[in-house]
Amino acid sequence: MGTGIARVGVLGAGTMGHALALVHALGGLEVRLQDNSPAALARAPLLVDGALDTLLRGGEVTAQEAQAARARIAMTPDLAVALEGADLVVEAVVEDKEVTRALFAELARLAPAHALVASNTSYLDVFPYAAPRRARTTLVEHWYTPPYLVDLVDLVGSDATDPAASEVLRALYASWGKKPGVLRRFIPGYVANRLQ
Repeated sequence: MGTGIARVGVLGAGTMGHALALVHALGGLEVRLQDNSPAALARAPLLVDGALDTLLRGGEVTAQEAQAARARIAMTPDLAVALEGADLVVEAVVEDKEVTRALFAELARLAPAHALVASNTSYLDVFPYAAPRRARTTLVEHWYTPPYLVDLVDLVGSDATDPAASEVLRALYASWGKKPGVLRRFIPGYVANRLQ
């Protein structure tokens, strides 16, 4: 693969979280999908299966590819389990400042030191919540819904983000046929949302 990313923890199993888990599983990564809500975790496999059915009907994946992707996704309510050994953390929780602040504090404590931390936020500036020692590996990857059908993804770091972190994700997603765009600076709404 060349990116050094093999395992991803996706935090939040809702509308975007389950879909981002699927995108990364289809890309061949081992995924741990985490949510504090038992109801969200119970619903996530059904949502993943529904998305895979859509892809199968559209001829986007084979039955074998769908089965393999589904097998790569494990569900867990435990944040530490989701983060264990993760090379990439994708945050897709509710866009609430206090929820995000608390989660980033936990990420500072639990995520592996080498892990890239990427938020799927649409408008929340998450960079002030990143621990100083994680600033170089924290960025935003803003996907459009549903991300298993819409190939566009915005990538943006802060002034402190190592450009190599953005390049790792750009190369990874481009290798899957996605269309990553690297922005120079964070702006709420990014490009497509502002055009709409």
